[in-house]
Amino acid sequence: MSRLKKLYIKGRLIDLPHPFEEDVERLVRTNHELLCKSISRVEQEQLSEAAKAEDPYEAGAEIEYLRASADELRREARSLALVSLVTRFQHWLRIFAEELTNRSAATLGVVKNMQTLKKELGEGPVPAAFFEDLETVRDSIIHADSNVEWMRGKEQRHVPLKYREVNLESLKKLNLPEQSLQEIRESAMSRINLTEQHLQEAMTKAIEQVTWYEDRLAQLEMSRNS
Repeated sequence: MSRLKKLYIKGRLIDLPHPFEEDVERLVRTNHELLCKSISRVEQEQLSEAAKAEDPYEAGAEIEYLRASADELRREARSLALVSLVTRFQHWLRIFAEELTNRSAATLGVVKNMQTLKKELGEGPVPAAFFEDLETVRDSIIHADSNVEWMRGKEQRHVPLKYREVNLESLKKLNLPEQSLQEIRESAMSRINLTEQHLQEAMTKAIEQVTWYEDRLAQLEMSRNS
């Protein structure tokens, strides 16, 4: 598989990104940023209206509710972005695996296709376990309503602790009793805790891995043709 990687524009040699990188930047990252900005804009408008209530207790309760609702929308936005990212990543793994084996890989998931690519091309810059965890998170969002444990047939699936851990230090700022903090933590850990940092890391590493695969495939093709 070959593609145009450089282009002369007005006397300058420009590097062209891989189509996967373009999809991630334009359709995943940009779409996610626009959605989050919209959520924040609506949140601020609603908070401004709620603050006008004459009863301070009523205003406080409404503000707390609006903030919690906006946080839930942001959580769902991150989940949607991750599903899109992992699905696109899986698509390119399939393309690379089929090119190497000349066999259909359409029904294979991230893990099995990465095993094929590792055998032929090497490990790559990002350990396969990182993407295996992302695939598990993606599957939880789609098939288990973001629960951290669920049954898939007779197999029990588990979301890695990294994507369910709750930061107790941030919860302590609420000045709640220790027992209440632990109850909040245990309840929160029953569902995925996908942070913005997790999402950004996933996008960066997925791009890095796909471009590495493409470079290795190009090297392999050159060695075969020489």
